Amino acid sequence: MTIYEIERDLGELLQVHMFQDFCYNGIQIEGKKEPSLLAVGVSLNMAFLREAVAQGADMVLVHHGFFGKEFFRVKGFLRQRVAYALQHNLTVMGYHLPLDAHPEYGNSAVIAKNLGLSIERRVDVGYITSYEKPVSWETFEKRLRSLFPHSRLQVYRQNEEVQRVGIMTGGAASFLKAFEGEIDTFLCGETKEQTLHEALEMGITFVNAGHYYTETFGVQALARYIEKKWGLPHVFIDVPNEV
Repeated sequence: MTIYEIERDLGELLQVHMFQDFCYNGIQIEGKKEPSLLAVGVSLNMAFLREAVAQGADMVLVHHGFFGKEFFRVKGFLRQRVAYALQHNLTVMGYHLPLDAHPEYGNSAVIAKNLGLSIERRVDVGYITSYEKPVSWETFEKRLRSLFPHSRLQVYRQNEEVQRVGIMTGGAASFLKAFEGEIDTFLCGETKEQTLHEALEMGITFVNAGHYYTETFGVQALARYIEKKWGLPHVFIDVPNEV
């Protein structure tokens, strides 16, 4: 089992060739060729890297890795991260939009499953999901708080019941209008200045569960897949971010 075999497998699984992304999806820094411990997390930063090394990981996989597809200028904090990964012979893998969009291992799909929602169809990298019968807002809120216990949920509630839910994790508030007329509730990980009035005028209950907290699911689901298929043990490194 090598990092290249894992990269080929994940590339096919996530269909990375289908996405025009802001980063390279796959191996971003080549390190140890035959890893013994995988560390996964939401974002690549020094706190994450140091903890990965402390736990003995020789491969890391993140949702927010190095953004930009070619590097001609590596300085400042970016140089520090690259130098640290090279110093410790870490393989760095990143999967961004393909991991958002995947119908089984993606952030939105895993959230839907945990909330008891059925997926109807994909919208960009998010999904329209639904309950067979409407549930009360109070019931849905309890499920949200159970799934996101550390998130400071920001809610603009318009409806007493929840049945059709749009889910697009991370920075997706600007996509709200793409769901107009099809949902009663929208769940994402950010709020923009215009969000309050857009939600009000569309009659959609808007929920911001936090960019970080909505994107902890995909990397963990992918790590479980890797461990099951390739026998590579993993750890999830939580570096909470209130944003």
